[in-house]
Amino acid sequence: MALKMDHDVIIVGAGPIGSYTAKLLAEKGLDVGLFEKNRSIGKDVNCSGIISIECFRRFGLPSQSVVRDINSIKAFSPSGNCIEYRSESPIAHVVDRALFDQELHIQAASRGVTTYLDARVTRIANSGGVFSISVRTGDEDKAFRSRMGVIATGFDLKTVLGSPGSPKEFVYGVQAEATIEDVNDVEVYFGEKVAPGFFSWIIPAGERTARIGLMAKNDAPGLLRRFLNSEHVIRRVRDCSDDLKCSPIPIGSVAKSYAERLVVVGEAAGQVKATTGGGIYFGLLCSELAAATAAKAFRTGDFSNGFLKKYEMEWKTLLDPELRAGMLLRGIFSRFSDRQINLLIDLAKKDGFLPIIRRYGFDWHKDIISYLMSHLMPKNVFKNL
Repeated sequence: MALKMDHDVIIVGAGPIGSYTAKLLAEKGLDVGLFEKNRSIGKDVNCSGIISIECFRRFGLPSQSVVRDINSIKAFSPSGNCIEYRSESPIAHVVDRALFDQELHIQAASRGVTTYLDARVTRIANSGGVFSISVRTGDEDKAFRSRMGVIATGFDLKTVLGSPGSPKEFVYGVQAEATIEDVNDVEVYFGEKVAPGFFSWIIPAGERTARIGLMAKNDAPGLLRRFLNSEHVIRRVRDCSDDLKCSPIPIGSVAKSYAERLVVVGEAAGQVKATTGGGIYFGLLCSELAAATAAKAFRTGDFSNGFLKKYEMEWKTLLDPELRAGMLLRGIFSRFSDRQINLLIDLAKKDGFLPIIRRYGFDWHKDIISYLMSHLMPKNVFKNL
């Protein structure tokens, strides 16, 4: 006698990628169970909240969470030199990430997805033609079964026993909310004293509020506290939260994003831009590929490694050029001295680099990186790397 399944598909993680995948699968007629470790959707999210206009249009994302449009970006070198990109129309939205996650979850729920909150998945397993999970909810342990699973946990994948692994390389993103004056553009700062090998940011998120943060390999909270007290920030800040949100960001994909009866999608698979740490656009693209592959698996009854490998082949064909280019630039930039960053920004101001951004867009960086490598990096920039 066949075992009774709780759902056709179990999805672990109810962030934007998990909820979007759940919605797509439910629209294909599948019974989907969505498991979230927190007691509410969007709790304790650490994200800059910048999502491109292209992303909103491409995926038909809900706009109620938008708090501000972004038309311009200013990048500051260690010496204080500034290069500015300005567009006549918005290039991105700043969203309330908690509300954004909740809206995507509402879309999933409206398609019939069943959500389990306060349900931390501690173990996954594949055996006997069943995908199963162990769930800790309150003081109780429960088990659920399905014919297939999707992991969309973000970097938390490493805490789940039986998972196929998580990205090996990562950095930390840290951010604080502040009341601030004189911020109308996204501001990005580079330099060894600001965020060695990476960058810091000030992102307007309301009338007089901003998100101030940075990426770093080590001591991200300490670097952010120093940045908050720097001349770039302190004279404009009127109040700043002591609650610094810090979380790992994968740099590089997992060795394998599939297994029997299982696919891994989003940040858990390392589908993240190495240049900025952004993962929503790439994650949503891969969510569509994962949902399409899962639907085919149900139609054919084939949930094997060999069949689900098609998902990885498709997403890597789509994203590998971008991910590799980003990793290359990240590796080079992480070794730049302040002198080399100053020179690079000076060259970019003189070289007509800004039209290249307009041509290739906010989300796709491979061609921008190729331009940087071939036009803006003469030998004296690379000297002493």
